[in-house]
Amino acid sequence: MIDRRKFGASVMAFGALALLPSAVLAKTISRFSLSATGHALKGYDTTAYFDTGNPEDGADATVVNWKGAIWRFATAEDAALFQTNPEAYAPQFGGYCTRAMAINREVPGDPEVWRIHDGKLYVFFATQGGNLFDDGPDQMIALAQAHWDTLTLVE
Repeated sequence: MIDRRKFGASVMAFGALALLPSAVLAKTISRFSLSATGHALKGYDTTAYFDTGNPEDGADATVVNWKGAIWRFATAEDAALFQTNPEAYAPQFGGYCTRAMAINREVPGDPEVWRIHDGKLYVFFATQGGNLFDDGPDQMIALAQAHWDTLTLVE
């Protein structure tokens, strides 16, 4: 005859072990895709996409440190704008390629290949990723978000 207590304890232990692989296998990455010099978005001014509709290089004279990354801006006004609401201007998925994220990979995005969708900035490694995004942005975002949520982010 099976002892109920031992059986219950065995089931509980097995259940705990079943959860273990996801915790152990969680991948840790930098919260933002950073250049070798620690710049987010490879030093581009993240507010410019929204203000001018074009990528613009930031300047070393106008930087903001936010969440462990250095954000460069073309002007002091752009830096101040970012500081009022960084979440609104920071690229989604930390500036990693949205398409790559959607297929469970972490690849740095190219700030020259970008889209704004529903008021949020998305960057891509290559033009093809942006074109695929255009064919179904909401589906790609959902897939990318699902993978992003599995990652452990460090600053």
